[in-house]
Amino acid sequence: MDIVEFLFVMAVVAVAYLVKGITGLGGPSLAVPVLAGFLGVEFTVAVIAIPTAVSNVWLVWENRAEAPGIRRFMIPLLVAGFVGTIVGVWVLVTIDDRIMSIILGIIIILYIAWYLLNPHAEVEDRTAEVLAWPAGFGGGILLGSTGVAAPVIATYVHSLKMARSGFVLGVSIPFLALGVVQISTLGMLGAYDQERLIAAVVACVPVLAVTPVGMWIGRRISVTAFQYAVLVVLAVAAVRLLWAGFAG
Repeated sequence: MDIVEFLFVMAVVAVAYLVKGITGLGGPSLAVPVLAGFLGVEFTVAVIAIPTAVSNVWLVWENRAEAPGIRRFMIPLLVAGFVGTIVGVWVLVTIDDRIMSIILGIIIILYIAWYLLNPHAEVEDRTAEVLAWPAGFGGGILLGSTGVAAPVIATYVHSLKMARSGFVLGVSIPFLALGVVQISTLGMLGAYDQERLIAAVVACVPVLAVTPVGMWIGRRISVTAFQYAVLVVLAVAAVRLLWAGFAG
């Protein structure tokens, strides 16, 4: 990797995790699709998993006061997510990168379509508790296999219509917990070597720099505007990923 590519990677990580600091989303959802096109899905997922965990620890601590409001659905979401993540990591290390690129691109497009068609969707408490099980399992599979759980988990938590702090905590806890399972499973399957560990540590530098900035911005601007901005970036990333998958 030459200096231009290195600076590009650092810029992508910085922008992605700035958005994550603002909305609780955007880290791997932005970074993985953009970087996987030329670094490969497996390499990118393994590397990005570590700075993502660092970011989620910070966001959970920052919004911990909202914990009582999310307890009703968090346990089933996490239990199902743990199982799904292990299954997803197995999928990651056994399926061709091009296939995973296509799957990830399609998932992102479906997420964008769902959001645009259902911007005000909301579910009742009892339904939310029941849906936590499939949402957790599906999110775990996506996280383990693509490094991105947002299309399922964020969609689910978004439908609960909580305030910004509650939403950020609601997505950050499962992202953190499932991320730990993901990293542990990747390690046991031999997905981490010296090169990937060094890359992950280096990627933590821009994450630590931009996360507090993102949280500061998030407390002062409209989250809705940034959600639509993220959708535009995701759409571009999805098209590029699909191109890489079909043309590669």
